[in-house]
Amino acid sequence: MLAIQRNLSKIFYILLSLPATAMGFALSVQISALSWILTTQYGLDIHQVGLVWAAGPIAGILGQVIVGIISDNVWLWNGRRRPFILVGGTLAALMLLALPNIGVVSTTLGISGLLGVAITVALTLDLSINLGFNPTRAIIADVTPEGEERTKGYTWMQTISGSFGVLAYGIGAYWGLCCSLVWVSNNSFHKASFIHV
Repeated sequence: MLAIQRNLSKIFYILLSLPATAMGFALSVQISALSWILTTQYGLDIHQVGLVWAAGPIAGILGQVIVGIISDNVWLWNGRRRPFILVGGTLAALMLLALPNIGVVSTTLGISGLLGVAITVALTLDLSINLGFNPTRAIIADVTPEGEERTKGYTWMQTISGSFGVLAYGIGAYWGLCCSLVWVSNNSFHKASFIHV
């Protein structure tokens, strides 16, 4: 046991909160940006966006239960939670990069159906968040004693994670506003050029 863990210092609680914060940040970015990207950048219908969003609850229903059962009973890479956090975090990061580049992913893979790629990216993102989120929360129960210390650990996690979640929504809104302004200015320029011709 490390001295920082034995002392249960504020730094320990902050560090303990970071994995859950990162997964919550990824979820917040997905929530704030997915519909906007699919409708404005790729021109998907609202019904098609609904199909993409339906992937999330399916992933949650299946993913959380399976990961919860497995992560409680496995010991790999010197820990119970570490493999799930590393794999889930890496996949979530890759899917966040793929999210605004669904067209590039579709073209690179030679898949003509953009909707299928969007559903796959959203489903993989949701599954990877579920893969990493529950183990990041379970770490707090694993490394803190029962009682006030454990409650303090969860309180720190919720406070830090919630703050970064609000930041993620702000980034998504700012990103959407900037992209909307670029889109409007490009369309206004093309319309103005068309009128003058």
